[in-house]
Amino acid sequence: MTRAQSLADVFTLSRLAKQSPAWTLLRAHNAPTILTVLSAVFKGEDKPIAGQDFISAVEPLLADIREQTDEELPKAATAYVNDWVKAGYLVRRSPKELHDETYELSPDAHSALDYAMHLTNPQHTVTKSRLGTLMASLYSLAAETDPDEATAIARLEAQRDSLQRQIDTISQHGVNVLADAEAVERAREILNLVSDLPADFARVQAEVEKVNVELRQSIVEDERSAADVLDNVFRGVDLINESDAGKAFGGFYDLFLDPEQSHRFDATLEAVMSRDFVTKLTPEERLQLHLLMSTLDASSGQVHDSMTSLSRSLRRFVQSREAESQQALTKAINDANACALQVARTDAAPGQHVFLELELSTHQAKSVSSWRLWDPLDYRIETTVEEAEIGEIDLEELRRQIRESEIDWQELTDAINASVHRRGVATLSEVLQDHPATQGVASVVGVIVLAEKHGRRTEGSELLRWTSISGHPWQARFPTHVFDQSLEGTN
Repeated sequence: MTRAQSLADVFTLSRLAKQSPAWTLLRAHNAPTILTVLSAVFKGEDKPIAGQDFISAVEPLLADIREQTDEELPKAATAYVNDWVKAGYLVRRSPKELHDETYELSPDAHSALDYAMHLTNPQHTVTKSRLGTLMASLYSLAAETDPDEATAIARLEAQRDSLQRQIDTISQHGVNVLADAEAVERAREILNLVSDLPADFARVQAEVEKVNVELRQSIVEDERSAADVLDNVFRGVDLINESDAGKAFGGFYDLFLDPEQSHRFDATLEAVMSRDFVTKLTPEERLQLHLLMSTLDASSGQVHDSMTSLSRSLRRFVQSREAESQQALTKAINDANACALQVARTDAAPGQHVFLELELSTHQAKSVSSWRLWDPLDYRIETTVEEAEIGEIDLEELRRQIRESEIDWQELTDAINASVHRRGVATLSEVLQDHPATQGVASVVGVIVLAEKHGRRTEGSELLRWTSISGHPWQARFPTHVFDQSLEGTN
């Protein structure tokens, strides 16, 4: 290793020390508690656990650790679980088919747990089984990558001769089985390989989810790659399964689901469990070996279901036109940021006119000082209620009150028709200029409603001015609408 490479490794490891949740977990001040709780709850498996069940399992463990150790654990179980999710030790999901959220170990948590378990139960010796596995894998790699036909034929003939010698030996002297100690050693080597599978499955699922996020980002943010992604989706190409992580898992899953291989695996596992040496394994090891097939089935099925769900979600994202709306939203945000940056570069002072024109939203901002505090004493009910005398109805006063509480549509229609007759084409501001708003803001609202229903929207905006019933002048900017024909009847 060169000095430059060593320096590069220092920077890489420094980055991982800051960013890797596995590294953060191992150096946490309460790492023993976290590792113990996660190991006890998940029991080395990669299956998700329902949220309430997970909290119920964590809570008594934390209580026992508080009582029996010097660990300071002041928070509740829910608070610690939320902290572990934020730190990247747990993955929290909300499956659509379930009402409750689920928790599962993150790939980094698997790595930290594996490292802790290796420290707890170290491999003291280089076993014969491990060396045999290494040599067999190396021989297989050399054979399957050798393009020479003569060498391949010679190798197969040697295997044939070796098999014939074994057959002859068995016929003459019987079967020479492995000693129990060596058989136990090989079984434990298999279990060591199995213990790595949950972390492998978690990493595959994390990589697949990362691919899904990257594809969606490329559709929304990158116009060049968006066309290729959309074209592939519409042509029926499963981009999730075609990714590197998807292909790697697909090869495993196809082999696992092969009927011939699956039945052979079941038969072989059943035969192994019937051997005498199995009794020399610990109860936990026997259970792990017995549940090997179901463990593979559950873990791989979970990853496969996740990949299928993500593929369908990506297809719906494209085909439902949601991608187009996201693209439009992203473009609008980028345009707004560009305009804001352009304004910032002009060093415009507050209140100075700029080149931008913003349309008002439906909600108007009001100053806090315009609000009045509610005083309960103003609405206190007296103990005695005075009876009012029965009076006569004033018809004109009743009409006035109705006019104040309701918009006079007939008056507004007549005003619009008069402006159109006079001008030919009249805007909202021209209607209010020709016929001031007798009902204040109610008249303005009524004219706007009639404009949106019977008028025609044009480019730009205009100022609408009116005087409130209390006599105060008001103005507001509104998109320009024009009336080019008379209105019939009222609203």
